Amino acid sequence: MAKLTAKEFRSFQMRWQEYEDMVRRILPRFIARRLYDLSDDLDHALYCRDRMEEDFARYADDPRLTPYRLQVVTLDADLLLMRAEVLARYPLKHYRATRKRNAIPRTHWWWYLDEAEEEAETKAAGTKPTR
Repeated sequence: MAKLTAKEFRSFQMRWQEYEDMVRRILPRFIARRLYDLSDDLDHALYCRDRMEEDFARYADDPRLTPYRLQVVTLDADLLLMRAEVLARYPLKHYRATRKRNAIPRTHWWWYLDEAEEEAETKAAGTKPTR
């Protein structure tokens, strides 16, 4: 049964806080104030989400992560609800290049919000996606 060390757990908590701040505080403020150019902050938050996912998988039996597992579902749902706003504030060219350069797996869906949007649009139009 693998458990995070105290140092690893503090790092996890810091990454959690960064992701939570982006989804609950920073992004909503940008939306409300009609501000843009969020790419650097959003990059950081999405990388934090990557690392959290890795920790969830690596330390599946660590009971300290249980409350975070439950809460991440809500944060992720909030991010999905703001998908259009996220994409409006994140240059798609940069977004796509970042995931390609870093070989981000499709299981890390937060890096594929643009494709989810394209797929939804093509399903609604009854056409096949163009990639």
